[in-house]
Amino acid sequence: MNKKGFTLLEIMIVLAIMATLAVLAAQSLQQSVNSKIKVQKNIDEMSRVRDALKIIEKDINLAFHYRDLEQEMNILIREKRKTLCLGQTSGSTTTTLQPGTPPPTPSGATATNKCPPLDTNGCTGPEDPLCKKSEARLSPTTEFKGNEHEISFATLNSGRTSEGIAQADYLKVGYSVRNCKPPGQTEMSTRCLLRRSSSWLEGDITRGGEETILLSNIEEFSLRYLGQGSQDWISEWDSAQGDAVSKGKYPDLVEISLTTAEGEGDRKKKISMQIVAQVRFTNPPTVSTSTIPNAGNSPGGDTP
Repeated sequence: MNKKGFTLLEIMIVLAIMATLAVLAAQSLQQSVNSKIKVQKNIDEMSRVRDALKIIEKDINLAFHYRDLEQEMNILIREKRKTLCLGQTSGSTTTTLQPGTPPPTPSGATATNKCPPLDTNGCTGPEDPLCKKSEARLSPTTEFKGNEHEISFATLNSGRTSEGIAQADYLKVGYSVRNCKPPGQTEMSTRCLLRRSSSWLEGDITRGGEETILLSNIEEFSLRYLGQGSQDWISEWDSAQGDAVSKGKYPDLVEISLTTAEGEGDRKKKISMQIVAQVRFTNPPTVSTSTIPNAGNSPGGDTP
């Protein structure tokens, strides 16, 4: 009777083949896991850079440029009153009245409607409502200052963390790059992008507030600005003491370039991103005499 079965040699060959296949499968799975970890790490690093830029972009989008439109309106009314009563205009031809000559009667006004005595500012006196500003009224001072590597400004990107908290609707924020300590280390071994914020606008716009680390391993953080009157990107903007392009104004666009570097030596990997953030409410329009009802027909004595 013949007995059929596997010889010891055949079993050894099968075991060797199965072991080889198992090793190859394990290596393939390990490579897949490593690739997934590497891809996820790259995604996380790019997400961190993108999220940091989104925070900066949102702050710039809601940059807060305060202007007292009521005060500007009062100034224009006073200028118009000076024009009607004294024959003086701001920024145009000045008509000088001879001593003893009464001011001309404006068109549409009667000769019995006399103009009150005015000073050089178009005011009738210290109690003139067009010249007197309420002491209880406090106006925030907003500025926009920036150079190639730092930026500070006021923004409306202020969220309340709890209901009823005493907090302004605007913030003073600033961005800069400095040496910092990564979590778990004691030495200043990397460069970090810091966001400084304060709910108090008083004082120097470039100082004050608490700093938060947005991003580490910064290799480049550069800024450029474009606004009304500038033909090309410029590297500095100062709304307080700047030149004719920036003084009293916010930029229309801010270009932000950000680069991080992970790793050491030849294995260092760089991630670079660039965005252009728009200031949505850059410069409120200046009040013109066309917005003043009956500005051309109201003599100074009857101006409310």
